[in-house]
Amino acid sequence: MILLTDFDALESPLKPVPRFPVEPKDKLPDDEVTRQSNFRTMLRYVGPSITSWAVPNAGKRGFKAQARVKKEGLTAGVFDEHYAWNHGIVFLEWKDARGVMSDAQIDWGNAMVDRGFRVACVRTPTFALALFAEWGAPVRDAR
Repeated sequence: MILLTDFDALESPLKPVPRFPVEPKDKLPDDEVTRQSNFRTMLRYVGPSITSWAVPNAGKRGFKAQARVKKEGLTAGVFDEHYAWNHGIVFLEWKDARGVMSDAQIDWGNAMVDRGFRVACVRTPTFALALFAEWGAPVRDAR
C-alpha cells in the first residue's frame, strides 16, 4: 500500500527534469530575441549551409489569435528555433539571463530526445555553436 505521504513512490517526478543540455543562467543584458538574432547572424558566416526557422510564441498572442493557432496545430512547449542541414536537425530553446523553462518545454524537449533528436536550452550564441560543432553540424571555427 502506498501512503499519500510517500512521495518517493510516485512513478514520475512532480517537476520534469531536462535530459538535454541546459546552459546555466548568465548576467548578460541581451534579451532572448537579440540572442537568437545574433546566433543566426553568426551562422551565416560559420555555418552557411544550415537553415533555420522560428516557431512563434503563442503565449504573447491574444485569446482569438491563440485559439486560431491551436486549430492550426500549435503544440505547447515546442522550442523557439529549429535548425537543419543535410541529415541533421537541432531544436533550440532560447532564454535570456533570467529565463526559466516551462514544464511543457522540458516535456517536449525530453520527448524529442526520446525520438533521437538533438535539443538544448541555450542562452548564448557561443554555447549554441559549441553544441552544433559537437553534434556534427557543418560549422567552421568562429574564432
